[in-house]
This record gives sequence, C-alpha cells and structure tokens, in this order.
Amino acid sequence: MAVISFLLAILLGGAAFVFKEAASQISMGTFWAGEVCSASRMFCHHPEYLAYAGFTLMTVAIGTKLSNLAH
Repeated sequence: MAVISFLLAILLGGAAFVFKEAASQISMGTFWAGEVCSASRMFCHHPEYLAYAGFTLMTVAIGTKLSNLAH
C-alpha cells in the first residue's frame, strides 16, 4: 500500500508540474501546451489540485510505512 501510494504521489506531482508548465507556455503558442490544456482545462488553470492530491497520497504512504514499521 505504501509503495503504490508513493508512486501515485510522484505521478500526481509530475502531472501537476506538466500542467503548470503548459499553462505558462500556452500564451507562446507551444503545440504541446495547447494539447495538454485542451485535455483538461481545469488542471491547466489549477495545477495545485493535483499537487494537493499528491501531498495527501504521500502522507498516506508515510503513515502506512510508519504503521508497518511499528508492528
């Protein structure tokens, strides 16, 4: 459980970074940024939502790992 939560947290953090960069690049007319932002306008305007989810999953991963170590 801890490993899966950790990997998902890393993926969500990476996706947040991609959407943040796409939002900053779209005004320059970059092709990939237009494709990314057309996939999900909400995450393009608010990439912090993905970062919040990643932080929550990282907290779950750490809590799960600590509880496994305690037993």
